[in-house]
Amino acid sequence: MWFPELSAEKIGVNGLVQSIEKAILEQQLKVGDRLPPQRILAYKLNVNPTTVSRAYQRAAEKGLVGGQIGRGTYVLAQSNAALFNRCLLEQQQGVIDLSINKLECDQTLLKINQKIYAANLFLQQPQYFEYIGASLIQRYQLAITQWLQRGRDIEFQPEQILPLPSCQYAIHFIFSKLLKRGDLIIVEQYTAPGIIAAAKQHGLRLFTCKCDDQGLIPSALVSIVKQTNSKMLITVPSNQSPLGTTQSEQRRRELAQVIKSQQLLVIEEDIYGMYAKPAPLAKYAPEHCLLLSGFSKCLSGGHKAAFIASRHPVLEKLTRHVIETVWLVSSSATSHIISAIENNYLDVAIKHVSTKIQTKNLLLNKIMHSDLILSNPHHWIKSSNDYIQQAAEAGVILAHSDNFSVTGGTEEAVYYRLGVSSIDIDKIKKAAIVLAGLT
Repeated sequence: MWFPELSAEKIGVNGLVQSIEKAILEQQLKVGDRLPPQRILAYKLNVNPTTVSRAYQRAAEKGLVGGQIGRGTYVLAQSNAALFNRCLLEQQQGVIDLSINKLECDQTLLKINQKIYAANLFLQQPQYFEYIGASLIQRYQLAITQWLQRGRDIEFQPEQILPLPSCQYAIHFIFSKLLKRGDLIIVEQYTAPGIIAAAKQHGLRLFTCKCDDQGLIPSALVSIVKQTNSKMLITVPSNQSPLGTTQSEQRRRELAQVIKSQQLLVIEEDIYGMYAKPAPLAKYAPEHCLLLSGFSKCLSGGHKAAFIASRHPVLEKLTRHVIETVWLVSSSATSHIISAIENNYLDVAIKHVSTKIQTKNLLLNKIMHSDLILSNPHHWIKSSNDYIQQAAEAGVILAHSDNFSVTGGTEEAVYYRLGVSSIDIDKIKKAAIVLAGLT
Protein backbone atom coordinates (compact mmCIF):
# COMPACT_ATOMS: atom_id res chain seq x y z
CA MET A 1 0.00 0.00 0.00
CA TRP A 2 1.19 3.50 -0.86
CA PHE A 3 2.29 5.84 1.93
CA PRO A 4 3.52 9.40 1.36
CA GLU A 5 7.10 10.30 2.14
CA LEU A 6 6.86 13.68 3.83
CA SER A 7 9.30 15.63 5.96
CA ALA A 8 8.00 16.76 9.34
CA GLU A 9 7.58 20.40 8.27
CA LYS A 10 5.45 19.39 5.26
CA ILE A 11 2.98 17.18 7.13
CA GLY A 12 -0.23 19.12 6.83
CA VAL A 13 -3.43 19.16 4.80
CA ASN A 14 -1.88 20.86 1.75
CA GLY A 15 1.25 18.73 1.90
CA LEU A 16 -0.80 15.53 1.95
CA VAL A 17 -2.97 16.64 -0.98
CA GLN A 18 0.11 17.55 -3.02
CA SER A 19 1.74 14.20 -2.26
CA ILE A 20 -1.40 12.36 -3.45
CA GLU A 21 -1.48 14.31 -6.70
CA LYS A 22 2.25 13.81 -7.24
CA ALA A 23 1.90 10.07 -6.64
CA ILE A 24 -0.84 9.86 -9.29
CA LEU A 25 1.25 11.81 -11.82
CA GLU A 26 4.27 9.61 -11.20
CA GLN A 27 2.17 6.41 -11.41
CA GLN A 28 2.87 5.42 -7.82
CA LEU A 29 -0.91 5.53 -7.44
CA LYS A 30 -2.93 4.20 -10.36
CA VAL A 31 -6.61 4.48 -11.18
CA GLY A 32 -8.62 2.45 -8.68
CA ASP A 33 -5.80 2.14 -6.13
CA ARG A 34 -6.91 2.51 -2.54
CA LEU A 35 -5.38 5.08 -0.25
CA PRO A 36 -4.47 4.03 3.31
CA PRO A 37 -7.31 4.17 5.84
CA GLN A 38 -7.32 7.54 7.54
CA ARG A 39 -6.48 6.28 11.05
CA ILE A 40 -3.60 4.12 9.78
CA LEU A 41 -2.12 6.99 7.78
CA ALA A 42 -2.49 9.36 10.75
CA TYR A 43 -0.66 6.86 12.94
CA LYS A 44 2.04 6.35 10.31
CA LEU A 45 2.65 10.10 9.97
CA ASN A 46 2.14 10.82 13.64
CA VAL A 47 -0.52 13.45 12.96
CA ASN A 48 -4.06 14.11 14.11
CA PRO A 49 -6.65 11.97 12.22
CA THR A 50 -8.52 15.20 11.49
CA THR A 51 -5.57 16.35 9.35
CA VAL A 52 -5.79 13.23 7.19
CA SER A 53 -9.58 13.47 7.01
CA ARG A 54 -9.43 17.07 5.79
CA ALA A 55 -6.70 16.19 3.28
CA TYR A 56 -8.79 13.34 1.82
CA GLN A 57 -11.80 15.67 1.67
CA ARG A 58 -9.81 18.33 -0.18
CA ALA A 59 -8.35 15.72 -2.56
CA ALA A 60 -11.93 14.62 -3.29
CA GLU A 61 -12.94 18.24 -3.97
CA LYS A 62 -10.09 18.48 -6.48
CA GLY A 63 -11.39 15.35 -8.20
CA LEU A 64 -8.34 13.28 -7.37
CA VAL A 65 -10.04 10.62 -5.26
CA GLY A 66 -13.48 9.27 -4.41
CA GLY A 67 -14.92 7.19 -1.62
CA GLN A 68 -17.48 4.41 -1.21
CA ILE A 69 -18.60 2.34 1.77
CA GLY A 70 -16.65 -0.89 1.64
CA ARG A 71 -14.07 0.42 -0.83
CA GLY A 72 -12.49 3.22 1.16
CA THR A 73 -10.81 6.12 -0.63
CA TYR A 74 -9.45 5.41 -4.12
CA VAL A 75 -8.01 7.20 -7.16
CA LEU A 76 -10.65 8.36 -9.64
CA ALA A 77 -10.30 7.53 -13.32
CA GLN A 78 -11.46 10.99 -14.39
CA SER A 79 -9.16 13.03 -12.16
CA ASN A 80 -7.01 15.57 -14.01
CA ALA A 81 -3.86 13.87 -12.80
CA ALA A 82 -5.07 10.44 -13.94
CA LEU A 83 -6.14 11.78 -17.33
CA PHE A 84 -2.75 13.44 -17.75
CA ASN A 85 -1.04 10.21 -16.79
CA ARG A 86 -3.20 8.30 -19.28
CA CYS A 87 -2.12 10.67 -22.07
CA LEU A 88 1.50 9.96 -21.20
CA LEU A 89 0.87 6.22 -21.27
CA GLU A 90 -0.82 6.47 -24.67
CA GLN A 91 2.21 8.32 -25.99
CA GLN A 92 4.50 5.67 -24.55
CA GLN A 93 2.52 2.73 -25.86
CA GLY A 94 1.35 4.16 -29.20
CA VAL A 95 2.89 4.30 -32.65
CA ILE A 96 6.27 5.85 -33.33
CA ASP A 97 5.58 9.12 -35.13
CA LEU A 98 8.54 10.36 -37.17
CA SER A 99 6.37 12.73 -39.22
CA ILE A 100 6.30 15.58 -36.69
CA ASN A 101 9.07 18.14 -36.23
CA LYS A 102 8.58 19.03 -32.59
CA LEU A 103 11.17 19.12 -29.83
CA GLU A 104 11.49 16.25 -27.37
CA CYS A 105 11.90 17.58 -23.83
CA ASP A 106 14.10 14.90 -22.30
CA GLN A 107 15.30 14.97 -18.71
CA THR A 108 18.38 17.05 -19.52
CA LEU A 109 16.38 19.67 -21.40
CA LEU A 110 13.79 19.64 -18.61
CA LYS A 111 16.52 20.41 -16.05
CA ILE A 112 17.88 23.22 -18.24
CA ASN A 113 14.41 24.77 -18.44
CA GLN A 114 13.97 24.36 -14.69
CA LYS A 115 17.24 26.23 -14.12
CA ILE A 116 16.03 28.98 -16.44
CA TYR A 117 12.81 29.13 -14.46
CA ALA A 118 14.73 29.39 -11.18
CA ALA A 119 16.93 32.18 -12.61
CA ASN A 120 13.93 34.11 -13.98
CA LEU A 121 13.81 37.25 -11.83
CA PHE A 122 10.51 38.28 -13.42
CA LEU A 123 8.77 35.48 -11.52
CA GLN A 124 8.81 37.69 -8.44
CA GLN A 125 7.30 40.66 -10.29
CA PRO A 126 3.65 41.48 -11.04
CA GLN A 127 4.47 42.02 -14.72
CA TYR A 128 5.10 38.28 -15.12
CA PHE A 129 1.33 37.77 -14.76
CA GLU A 130 0.24 40.83 -16.76
CA TYR A 131 0.00 41.77 -20.41
CA ILE A 132 3.50 42.42 -21.69
CA GLY A 133 4.81 45.91 -20.93
CA ALA A 134 7.26 48.25 -22.64
CA SER A 135 10.20 47.47 -20.33
CA LEU A 136 9.87 43.70 -20.87
CA ILE A 137 9.54 44.18 -24.63
CA GLN A 138 12.73 46.24 -24.70
CA ARG A 139 14.59 43.67 -22.60
CA TYR A 140 13.42 40.91 -24.96
CA GLN A 141 14.50 42.89 -28.03
CA LEU A 142 17.95 43.47 -26.52
CA ALA A 143 18.33 39.80 -25.56
CA ILE A 144 17.41 38.71 -29.09
CA THR A 145 20.02 41.03 -30.65
CA GLN A 146 22.67 39.68 -28.27
CA TRP A 147 21.85 36.07 -29.15
CA LEU A 148 21.68 36.71 -32.90
CA GLN A 149 25.11 38.33 -32.78
CA ARG A 150 26.82 35.49 -30.88
CA GLY A 151 24.69 32.58 -32.10
CA ARG A 152 23.92 33.48 -35.73
CA ASP A 153 26.67 35.98 -36.59
CA ILE A 154 24.27 38.76 -37.59
CA GLU A 155 23.75 42.19 -36.05
CA PHE A 156 20.53 44.11 -35.45
CA GLN A 157 19.50 47.03 -33.28
CA PRO A 158 16.86 46.33 -30.60
CA GLU A 159 14.27 48.46 -32.46
CA GLN A 160 14.75 46.18 -35.48
CA ILE A 161 13.25 43.25 -33.51
CA LEU A 162 9.47 42.72 -33.58
CA PRO A 163 8.24 40.20 -30.96
CA LEU A 164 5.54 37.76 -32.08
CA PRO A 165 3.93 34.59 -30.65
CA SER A 166 5.33 32.17 -33.27
CA CYS A 167 6.89 31.92 -36.72
CA GLN A 168 3.67 30.49 -38.12
CA TYR A 169 1.73 33.46 -36.79
CA ALA A 170 4.38 35.78 -38.25
CA ILE A 171 3.80 34.34 -41.72
CA HIS A 172 0.05 34.88 -41.45
CA PHE A 173 0.61 38.40 -40.14
CA ILE A 174 3.00 39.34 -42.96
CA PHE A 175 0.64 37.91 -45.57
CA SER A 176 -2.31 39.86 -44.17
CA LYS A 177 -0.47 43.20 -44.00
CA LEU A 178 1.76 43.19 -47.07
CA LEU A 179 -0.09 41.16 -49.70
CA LYS A 180 -3.50 41.00 -51.33
CA ARG A 181 -5.50 38.10 -52.70
CA GLY A 182 -4.07 36.73 -55.93
CA ASP A 183 -0.49 37.87 -55.26
CA LEU A 184 2.34 35.48 -56.16
CA ILE A 185 4.94 34.09 -53.77
CA ILE A 186 8.02 32.06 -54.71
CA VAL A 187 8.84 29.08 -52.49
CA GLU A 188 11.20 26.09 -52.56
CA GLN A 189 10.38 23.00 -54.61
CA TYR A 190 8.72 21.49 -51.53
CA THR A 191 7.71 23.65 -48.60
CA ALA A 192 6.20 23.49 -45.12
CA PRO A 193 2.48 22.66 -44.83
CA GLY A 194 2.05 25.77 -42.67
CA ILE A 195 3.18 28.00 -45.53
CA ILE A 196 0.87 26.21 -47.97
CA ALA A 197 -2.07 26.52 -45.58
CA ALA A 198 -1.38 30.20 -44.88
CA ALA A 199 -1.21 31.00 -48.60
CA LYS A 200 -4.53 29.27 -49.23
CA GLN A 201 -6.17 31.07 -46.32
CA HIS A 202 -5.09 34.47 -47.67
CA GLY A 203 -5.85 33.64 -51.30
CA LEU A 204 -2.22 33.79 -52.42
CA ARG A 205 -0.58 31.78 -55.18
CA LEU A 206 2.63 29.81 -54.65
CA PHE A 207 5.20 29.13 -57.38
CA THR A 208 8.05 26.69 -56.79
CA CYS A 209 11.69 27.32 -57.57
CA LYS A 210 13.99 24.46 -58.49
CA CYS A 211 16.39 23.29 -55.77
CA ASP A 212 19.53 21.17 -55.55
CA ASP A 213 21.38 19.71 -52.57
CA GLN A 214 21.97 23.25 -51.28
CA GLY A 215 18.42 24.46 -51.72
CA LEU A 216 17.41 27.29 -54.05
CA ILE A 217 19.35 27.52 -57.32
CA PRO A 218 20.20 31.18 -58.10
CA SER A 219 19.70 30.88 -61.88
CA ALA A 220 16.36 29.15 -61.32
CA LEU A 221 15.30 31.98 -59.01
CA VAL A 222 16.08 34.55 -61.70
CA SER A 223 14.03 32.53 -64.18
CA ILE A 224 10.98 32.17 -61.92
CA VAL A 225 11.02 35.90 -61.05
CA LYS A 226 10.97 36.78 -64.74
CA GLN A 227 8.24 34.21 -65.37
CA THR A 228 5.93 35.28 -62.53
CA ASN A 229 6.98 38.89 -61.89
CA SER A 230 6.67 38.03 -58.19
CA LYS A 231 8.46 40.25 -55.70
CA MET A 232 8.23 38.00 -52.61
CA LEU A 233 10.23 34.89 -51.73
CA ILE A 234 9.83 32.57 -48.73
CA THR A 235 12.88 30.46 -48.04
CA VAL A 236 14.43 28.33 -45.28
CA PRO A 237 18.18 28.42 -45.98
CA SER A 238 19.19 26.36 -42.94
CA ASN A 239 17.86 22.79 -42.52
CA GLN A 240 14.99 23.48 -44.88
CA SER A 241 11.86 21.52 -44.07
CA PRO A 242 11.19 19.08 -45.61
CA LEU A 243 14.25 18.92 -47.91
CA GLY A 244 16.85 19.09 -45.13
CA THR A 245 19.13 21.25 -47.30
CA THR A 246 21.43 23.95 -45.94
CA GLN A 247 22.80 26.63 -48.23
CA SER A 248 26.56 27.20 -48.10
CA GLU A 249 27.86 30.72 -47.47
CA GLN A 250 28.78 30.99 -51.15
CA ARG A 251 25.26 29.99 -52.20
CA ARG A 252 23.79 32.59 -49.83
CA ARG A 253 25.99 35.29 -51.34
CA GLU A 254 24.91 34.27 -54.84
CA LEU A 255 21.24 34.32 -53.87
CA ALA A 256 21.72 37.69 -52.18
CA GLN A 257 22.93 39.14 -55.47
CA VAL A 258 19.80 37.85 -57.22
CA ILE A 259 17.58 39.18 -54.44
CA LYS A 260 19.13 42.64 -54.68
CA SER A 261 19.07 42.78 -58.46
CA GLN A 262 15.44 41.62 -58.62
CA GLN A 263 14.36 43.81 -55.68
CA LEU A 264 12.76 40.91 -53.82
CA LEU A 265 11.29 41.00 -50.34
CA VAL A 266 12.42 37.79 -48.62
CA ILE A 267 10.74 36.05 -45.70
CA GLU A 268 13.59 33.97 -44.27
CA GLU A 269 12.56 31.38 -41.71
CA ASP A 270 15.53 30.50 -39.52
CA ILE A 271 13.82 28.27 -36.95
CA TYR A 272 16.50 25.57 -37.43
CA GLY A 273 19.35 28.04 -37.96
CA MET A 274 21.03 27.29 -34.64
CA TYR A 275 22.00 23.87 -36.04
CA ALA A 276 23.75 25.34 -39.10
CA LYS A 277 27.02 27.27 -39.37
CA PRO A 278 26.37 29.83 -42.14
CA ALA A 279 24.89 33.13 -41.02
CA PRO A 280 21.33 33.83 -42.17
CA LEU A 281 20.71 34.98 -45.73
CA ALA A 282 19.66 38.29 -44.17
CA LYS A 283 23.33 39.03 -43.42
CA TYR A 284 24.07 39.19 -47.15
CA ALA A 285 20.89 41.03 -48.21
CA PRO A 286 20.05 42.99 -45.03
CA GLU A 287 17.77 45.54 -46.69
CA HIS A 288 15.64 42.87 -48.34
CA CYS A 289 14.94 40.26 -45.65
CA LEU A 290 12.47 39.67 -42.85
CA LEU A 291 14.24 37.14 -40.62
CA LEU A 292 11.80 34.92 -38.67
CA SER A 293 12.92 32.74 -35.80
CA GLY A 294 12.15 31.46 -32.33
CA PHE A 295 13.21 28.81 -29.84
CA SER A 296 10.58 26.07 -30.07
CA LYS A 297 13.02 23.72 -31.86
CA CYS A 298 15.91 24.07 -29.42
CA LEU A 299 14.64 25.06 -25.97
CA SER A 300 10.91 24.90 -25.29
CA GLY A 301 7.89 24.40 -27.51
CA GLY A 302 5.72 25.47 -24.60
CA HIS A 303 7.01 29.05 -24.48
CA LYS A 304 5.49 30.82 -27.47
CA ALA A 305 7.81 33.71 -28.20
CA ALA A 306 9.28 34.36 -31.64
CA PHE A 307 10.39 37.44 -33.57
CA ILE A 308 10.96 39.19 -36.87
CA ALA A 309 14.37 40.82 -37.24
CA SER A 310 14.84 43.18 -40.14
CA ARG A 311 16.45 46.34 -41.50
CA HIS A 312 13.81 46.54 -44.23
CA PRO A 313 11.68 49.71 -44.05
CA VAL A 314 8.53 47.57 -44.10
CA LEU A 315 9.24 46.51 -40.50
CA GLU A 316 8.14 49.97 -39.34
CA LYS A 317 4.76 49.40 -41.00
CA LEU A 318 4.40 46.01 -39.29
CA THR A 319 5.45 47.41 -35.91
CA ARG A 320 2.53 49.85 -35.87
CA HIS A 321 0.10 46.95 -35.36
CA VAL A 322 0.77 46.65 -31.63
CA ILE A 323 -2.43 44.76 -30.79
CA GLU A 324 -1.69 42.13 -33.45
CA THR A 325 1.98 41.71 -32.55
CA VAL A 326 3.65 42.39 -29.21
CA TRP A 327 0.43 42.30 -27.17
CA LEU A 328 -0.06 38.70 -28.24
CA VAL A 329 3.28 37.62 -26.78
CA SER A 330 3.06 36.46 -23.18
CA SER A 331 5.18 37.98 -20.43
CA SER A 332 5.96 34.53 -19.05
CA ALA A 333 7.27 33.26 -22.42
CA THR A 334 9.42 36.31 -23.16
CA SER A 335 10.87 36.39 -19.64
CA HIS A 336 11.78 32.69 -19.98
CA ILE A 337 13.66 33.40 -23.22
CA ILE A 338 15.35 36.47 -21.70
CA SER A 339 16.50 34.40 -18.72
CA ALA A 340 17.76 31.65 -21.04
CA ILE A 341 19.82 34.08 -23.13
CA GLU A 342 21.17 36.27 -20.33
CA ASN A 343 22.28 33.26 -18.27
CA ASN A 344 23.69 31.37 -21.30
CA TYR A 345 21.28 28.47 -20.78
CA LEU A 346 20.05 28.79 -24.36
CA ASP A 347 23.51 27.92 -25.67
CA VAL A 348 23.65 24.93 -23.30
CA ALA A 349 20.26 23.73 -24.58
CA ILE A 350 21.27 24.10 -28.23
CA LYS A 351 24.48 22.14 -27.63
CA HIS A 352 22.56 19.38 -25.87
CA VAL A 353 19.86 19.06 -28.54
CA SER A 354 22.45 19.20 -31.32
CA THR A 355 24.49 16.41 -29.71
CA LYS A 356 21.39 14.30 -29.28
CA ILE A 357 20.37 14.82 -32.91
CA GLN A 358 23.80 13.59 -34.00
CA THR A 359 23.54 10.54 -31.72
CA LYS A 360 20.15 9.63 -33.19
CA ASN A 361 21.39 10.06 -36.76
CA LEU A 362 24.42 7.88 -36.09
CA LEU A 363 22.07 5.19 -34.86
CA LEU A 364 19.82 5.52 -37.92
CA ASN A 365 22.82 5.28 -40.24
CA LYS A 366 24.12 2.19 -38.49
CA ILE A 367 20.83 0.28 -38.51
CA MET A 368 19.47 1.46 -41.88
CA HIS A 369 22.88 1.43 -43.63
CA SER A 370 22.21 5.02 -44.70
CA ASP A 371 24.31 8.15 -44.99
CA LEU A 372 22.16 10.78 -43.29
CA ILE A 373 23.74 14.15 -42.43
CA LEU A 374 24.47 13.94 -38.71
CA SER A 375 23.55 17.54 -37.85
CA ASN A 376 20.14 17.48 -39.57
CA PRO A 377 16.98 17.39 -37.39
CA HIS A 378 15.07 15.87 -40.33
CA HIS A 379 15.78 14.07 -43.59
CA TRP A 380 14.22 13.85 -47.08
CA ILE A 381 14.36 10.28 -48.37
CA LYS A 382 13.25 8.94 -51.73
CA SER A 383 10.78 6.11 -51.34
CA SER A 384 7.46 4.71 -52.59
CA ASN A 385 3.82 4.79 -51.56
CA ASP A 386 3.98 1.08 -50.66
CA TYR A 387 6.97 1.57 -48.37
CA ILE A 388 5.34 4.48 -46.49
CA GLN A 389 2.14 2.46 -46.15
CA GLN A 390 4.03 -0.61 -44.90
CA ALA A 391 5.81 1.55 -42.33
CA ALA A 392 2.47 2.91 -41.07
CA GLU A 393 1.06 -0.61 -40.77
CA ALA A 394 4.16 -1.56 -38.77
CA GLY A 395 3.59 1.36 -36.40
CA VAL A 396 6.04 3.92 -37.81
CA ILE A 397 4.51 7.11 -39.23
CA LEU A 398 6.45 8.96 -41.94
CA ALA A 399 5.54 12.31 -43.52
CA HIS A 400 4.61 11.69 -47.18
CA SER A 401 5.93 14.17 -49.74
CA ASP A 402 2.35 15.02 -50.76
CA ASN A 403 2.06 16.98 -47.50
CA PHE A 404 4.76 19.38 -48.69
CA SER A 405 3.70 19.64 -52.34
CA VAL A 406 2.56 23.02 -53.62
CA THR A 407 1.00 21.34 -56.66
CA GLY A 408 -1.13 18.94 -54.62
CA GLY A 409 1.02 15.83 -54.98
CA THR A 410 1.26 15.70 -58.77
CA GLU A 411 5.00 14.93 -58.73
CA GLU A 412 5.99 11.49 -59.97
CA ALA A 413 8.72 10.87 -57.39
CA VAL A 414 7.69 9.94 -53.85
CA TYR A 415 9.67 10.98 -50.76
CA TYR A 416 9.15 11.00 -47.04
CA ARG A 417 10.43 13.32 -44.36
CA LEU A 418 11.88 11.61 -41.32
CA GLY A 419 12.12 13.76 -38.20
CA VAL A 420 14.46 12.79 -35.37
CA SER A 421 13.86 15.55 -32.81
CA SER A 422 10.48 14.56 -31.42
CA ILE A 423 11.14 11.10 -29.94
CA ASP A 424 13.72 9.48 -27.69
CA ILE A 425 16.66 7.32 -28.74
CA ASP A 426 14.97 4.02 -27.83
CA LYS A 427 12.07 4.77 -30.16
CA ILE A 428 14.45 5.92 -32.89
CA LYS A 429 16.18 2.54 -32.62
CA LYS A 430 12.88 0.63 -32.80
CA ALA A 431 11.74 2.70 -35.77
CA ALA A 432 15.05 2.19 -37.57
CA ILE A 433 14.81 -1.60 -37.12
CA VAL A 434 11.27 -1.55 -38.56
CA LEU A 435 12.25 0.64 -41.52
CA ALA A 436 15.36 -1.41 -42.26
CA GLY A 437 13.25 -4.57 -42.41
CA LEU A 438 10.75 -3.23 -44.96
CA THR A 439 11.11 -3.90 -48.67
